[in-house]
Amino acid sequence: MLTSSIFLPSDCAAQALADFEQLVIEGGAVNPEGLAQRIRKASRLLFLRASDDQLVGVGALKHPRAGYRNKVFADARATVSADEYPVELGWVVVAKSYQGRRISTRIVGELLTFAKNENIFATTRADERVLSFAFDCGFKINGKPFPSGRGYDLVLYLRNAHDYLR
Repeated sequence: MLTSSIFLPSDCAAQALADFEQLVIEGGAVNPEGLAQRIRKASRLLFLRASDDQLVGVGALKHPRAGYRNKVFADARATVSADEYPVELGWVVVAKSYQGRRISTRIVGELLTFAKNENIFATTRADERVLSFAFDCGFKINGKPFPSGRGYDLVLYLRNAHDYLR
């Protein structure tokens, strides 16, 4: 059985933050330089643990600086303004031994409950598996794939809160 916990970074023990950072680095899609500091600035961190307390998945909601958002939206040639999407979903990583079980969909779904009234963006590899779960969680591609600088292309996904307000 897997158990999730969602915290403010300031409520996390140093070891929990280090474990989060290590799993994100193992995921291979993020520049590790300055990562610990960026993790501490996130608005929410999700930790998914197995019954033996092994960390098997993580994810975060972030409020990145305008300069970063503007660059991402420009690189993707987005059709909307970055100012309309203040929240970023990111660092969704599942340990290799747990991949293929739709765990990332669970992580994203649980994090989205903390930002249901906000427009959210995410970037991830241009990959069919990601495309499937992104659509399942209400994200739509915007713009065009763009180089990550790490040897693969990224895609910008947007989730509009208006589509989910009832």
